[in-house]
Amino acid sequence: MEKINACIVSVSMPNINRKTVELQREVVEKFNPQNYPHYQFLVGMDVKHGVFLDYFWGMNGVKAGVLRDKNVEKKLDHDVVIILDIDCIPLSNHAFEYYAKIALEGKLIGNAQRTNHLQNNQHVFAAPSASAISKQTYVNIGAPSALETERSDVLEEYTWAAEANGVGVVKVLPLRYDAPPQRYDWEKNQPPYWDLADGMPKYGMGTTYGDENGDLFWHNFQIRMPGQEERFWNKCEEVLVGGMYEDRSIKH
Repeated sequence: MEKINACIVSVSMPNINRKTVELQREVVEKFNPQNYPHYQFLVGMDVKHGVFLDYFWGMNGVKAGVLRDKNVEKKLDHDVVIILDIDCIPLSNHAFEYYAKIALEGKLIGNAQRTNHLQNNQHVFAAPSASAISKQTYVNIGAPSALETERSDVLEEYTWAAEANGVGVVKVLPLRYDAPPQRYDWEKNQPPYWDLADGMPKYGMGTTYGDENGDLFWHNFQIRMPGQEERFWNKCEEVLVGGMYEDRSIKH
């Protein structure tokens, strides 16, 4: 099969330790035998994640989202864009290629997530932790913005648009997670996990996503909470050395 013209894009802000960025780069290099270009961007604290993703599409030749009327210089030309949060890493040699193949088939694929603080009928979407969509599919669904809305978290509008336009959405489910989410002061009587829709698996900090293909991606979550960058560093270092470690993860 001819190599897919795909790329991987990650973005971070100055409040993210450079060690986090470097370790992600090293893990991506280890599990990227297809040699898809991995673009790691550093943006200012005032640049929203969703706006940057709209800008990236402009760089890739698509007038997108809130920047569709702006002149963004085209510098790239990739058929498939794989979005990878700065606190997410692949776990196998076929993870990126699998997401890219599904995207090239005309579907949106991503790690399943739910925005629990929004009332949107338990909408499960393909999250930016690890997701992929082709340029053509993105255009076909209207090149929506990745910005948050009253019904959506970052990138969730892609799933709404895909569903509205009859485009298949592959939501890769969590298999297990390492620890309960940390709670904010305003959260009361919350269970020690995050919910997807009724009857679907739970997830938390350090969630492993996968399917019949095995483990595909690991997403740290809550990277800016105390101790979470260290959790990410430890996971990356375990993956890089290839050693086995005691599985203390939580399964529901």
